[in-house]
Amino acid sequence: MFENLITNEFKQTFKNAIDALLAQNALTVPCLFKYENTKKELCFNCEYDAINQKSSGQPKPNAMMPFPRGSICPACRGFGSIDTTSDEQVYLALIFDSKYWLNWGSQSVNVSDGMVQSLSKIDTLPKIKTCKEIIMDTNLSNYDNYRYSLAGEPQPAGLGSHDYIISMWKRS
Repeated sequence: MFENLITNEFKQTFKNAIDALLAQNALTVPCLFKYENTKKELCFNCEYDAINQKSSGQPKPNAMMPFPRGSICPACRGFGSIDTTSDEQVYLALIFDSKYWLNWGSQSVNVSDGMVQSLSKIDTLPKIKTCKEIIMDTNLSNYDNYRYSLAGEPQPAGLGSHDYIISMWKRS
């Protein structure tokens, strides 16, 4: 009775519709993925002591933040290197109201106030799983704290395929 109801053409129409919603200029908003400190760069302000693996306490010529010789560099606090973070802007479809959340997975997350659901293409899965936190909708980040962290495992979604990912986020 239902075997011919969902055809390949219907699945393709569904995929095209969701792809159109997730396009950068459609219903998605810019979000900033913030990753852990993954790289150390030598301090821009002081000379590095490779033997002791820390600042030599000597400012570089034309140092941006001058300091007396033999004292602690104000830029790196004497470590000789500065942790750098990597950020990346990703466009996600966000659903703030829990009444409209998509429920395609069999696993559930304990829902609390301030949670957000996101829908994105499956290629964002590695980025979602490795980011430390996300700033939702960078257009609004000046008005309130829109920092969130992942709450539970992202769930693959799609109609006959796993082309999309549904993720739950909690306020950081």
